[in-house]
Amino acid sequence: MRLATFVLAAALTCAATPLHAQGKFPPDSLVNLKYFPRTIAVRDLIDSMRFFTFALGVRCDYCHVARERMPLDSFNFRSDDKRTKRTARVMLDMVHHINMDHLAEVPERPVPNVQVTCVTCHRGVPRPVELRTLMAQTVRESGLDSAVKAYRGLRDRFYGRAAYDFGEVSLEAAAEELRGQGRFDDALGLLRLDAEFYPGSGMIPYQTGEALLAKGDTAGAVASYREALQKDPRSFGAARRLRELGQQPN
Repeated sequence: MRLATFVLAAALTCAATPLHAQGKFPPDSLVNLKYFPRTIAVRDLIDSMRFFTFALGVRCDYCHVARERMPLDSFNFRSDDKRTKRTARVMLDMVHHINMDHLAEVPERPVPNVQVTCVTCHRGVPRPVELRTLMAQTVRESGLDSAVKAYRGLRDRFYGRAAYDFGEVSLEAAAEELRGQGRFDDALGLLRLDAEFYPGSGMIPYQTGEALLAKGDTAGAVASYREALQKDPRSFGAARRLRELGQQPN
């Protein structure tokens, strides 16, 4: 079994016996194996589970029925009640087909082969959502202040890890999406936040100018485009906008 497939299986069938009868971890045998072969060793399954929890940044009770803070010998690993466990089986099947079928068809595929694993997408978080998407969604659902707070919290927790892209582009992209939806003040708020971390960026004032122009604040847009050119003389977008507005870039 390929590592990519083996690793993703962790949440499916850790070590499985009923909650009321297990009383032992690791168990002597496995029950309710719906993906792995029945001959798989208990230790091999547990090792893959550990990698799985690392890849998603979760614990076993993310997918398995358990009482909070209780030892593993009280878990009901056999139960399929949790949606996350049932979803994991779908993910296993997806990864298997990507590696065995789709990637195998890549012309002149380089060796050693690149394979998909749970880390490829999840990178330490349960829901592998791009930061730009997460920020725009949080603004729409909870407001700008909540999005700013969420961003700071994620940055404090995950900066330096692969979970999210904290480069300036993420907030710029989220702001551009919000601008396209007519949420100009929200877009400007995310750009102000971005500028805190990237004060020398020429793209942030350019995007600010775009939001201000869309909002109808031409004077503010002109000032932002000029700031963009100050920070990045190669900002052709800002120069073009200034000419369109009857202004000289220099």
